[in-house]
Amino acid sequence: MAPRLGIFLILAGTCIFLQLDHVDGDKQPITTTLSATMKPDYKCAFPFNYRGKWYFDCTRADSFFKWCSLNEDYSGKWKYCVDDDYAKCVFPFVYRGQTYNRCTTDGSLFWISWCSVTTSYDRDGAWRYC
Repeated sequence: MAPRLGIFLILAGTCIFLQLDHVDGDKQPITTTLSATMKPDYKCAFPFNYRGKWYFDCTRADSFFKWCSLNEDYSGKWKYCVDDDYAKCVFPFVYRGQTYNRCTTDGSLFWISWCSVTTSYDRDGAWRYC
């Protein structure tokens, strides 16, 4: 039993250590020229379109770790997300036709405060906990 567990732990650790992202790019792009739609200082471009889907926050799409595009339309320039990269609350926002100027528990199954990360939750459905 112990040898099997040891082998499993070694294999599991190796798989995590060697986790390869399916997103093309480097952690920090080396290029010094920015395209017209790329955010300066390597900031996330929210929302961004990746493979036909719009993302309003960092995503794990095709990756083990959360990442974001540096362009509105993903073109291979990306980075791993850090705390400062995650989408921020946008006030005021519209939810079910009503305007909110602060976080709300309306519509929350567990009464946890949340907010929209765009001006209209009704249109975009993008949100986060406060």
